[in-house]
Amino acid sequence: MELKDILIIGLGLLGWTWGIVQFFINRRNQKRDKALEKRFEIYTAFMKKADEVTQKLRTDPNAIYGISTEFMQKMLTGDEKIINDALLDFNSQLLEFTKNATQPLTILTSELNNLRLVCSDKLLPKIDRYRDLSYDYINEFQLVLGSLTKSNDLNDTIKKLETIGHDQRGIEMGQVYMEIQKMMRDEIGYYKR
Repeated sequence: MELKDILIIGLGLLGWTWGIVQFFINRRNQKRDKALEKRFEIYTAFMKKADEVTQKLRTDPNAIYGISTEFMQKMLTGDEKIINDALLDFNSQLLEFTKNATQPLTILTSELNNLRLVCSDKLLPKIDRYRDLSYDYINEFQLVLGSLTKSNDLNDTIKKLETIGHDQRGIEMGQVYMEIQKMMRDEIGYYKR
């Protein structure tokens, strides 16, 4: 074999080796890009749901006042039939109010489960903390509404309902949410390009 043949065989093997290396690099990059696109889709869906939840929670902040005012007006009539009807109506309206108030957070916590599947190990503790705070909010809300049947003072219960979410937990939920949002942007790397 001549030197020329050895060089041709060497260049051929080098070319094939380089082609195989490029194939695996390209494949790895495609997998990474596909995973990044999936993360982007799930993060975007979460952000949309979070915006919807915020809108739903703000749509009728005085709904409980309307329910209780109407109830009190009927209670003051003194007619037993009207009072019984008012109690039934009040319970059904209160159940609907509870459902409408807690449903958005329940939806958001299910979206958090989707996030847990694709997020990084760094983001996972923040998502878990936000989910725990959401569950705590829902539980407190249900406890306050459950106390309606035990409490004789409707104004006290209304004051408790007003203060839900305005305590330290509400502040922490906002801070954790902002941290999650920042970490999601960092993971996607949109601003780094």
